[in-house]
Amino acid sequence: MTCPRTDQAVGLFGGSFNPAHAGHLHVAKTALKALDLDEIWWMVSRQHPLKPEQPDYETRVATVLNLPLAPRMRISHMEPDFGTSYTRDTLRRARIRWPHARFVFVMGADNFLQLPKWRGWHEIMHTVPVLVISRPDRGSRAIRARLGKAAVIYRQARIPEWQAHTLKDLTAPAWTFLTKPLNPLCSSAIRAAGNSGQF
Repeated sequence: MTCPRTDQAVGLFGGSFNPAHAGHLHVAKTALKALDLDEIWWMVSRQHPLKPEQPDYETRVATVLNLPLAPRMRISHMEPDFGTSYTRDTLRRARIRWPHARFVFVMGADNFLQLPKWRGWHEIMHTVPVLVISRPDRGSRAIRARLGKAAVIYRQARIPEWQAHTLKDLTAPAWTFLTKPLNPLCSSAIRAAGNSGQF
């Protein structure tokens, strides 16, 4: 299992990655730079509870491995290793397993908008700081995410974007929203095209 050095700042980039693509890679690179992280761990979900049946875990991991990952990026097999399926449980186990690591959970604006549908979502917000990243092709959703239930309830825990680099050193609940330009690719468009190669 992946093991961080003591006090290492690690971004946990969770998702189904069906398939992983250049847009995901751009998100990971942006998080790595904006938060001044030591590493990004791609945390591939075993089976997303809110999404329809997906290709098996190994197939989706392979799409991440096919990307030109930066040297400070790696795949974490936390969910199968821990036997967890929900982010709440995975983050809880990660904090126990690596008590000195400074974790930040990385997610897109779409996921932040639907976060209140996730099991134990309040516990997620209170377990590790959260970085929310906008997508340029989904402006209206980004606006709704910043005004959504999670944003409203945790408005006092939000830090300004220009202070994003401090997020890794804060105690949860703490979150910020990045609006930096990002690659507009999305997995659903790739699946609809039926050929990820054309992207």
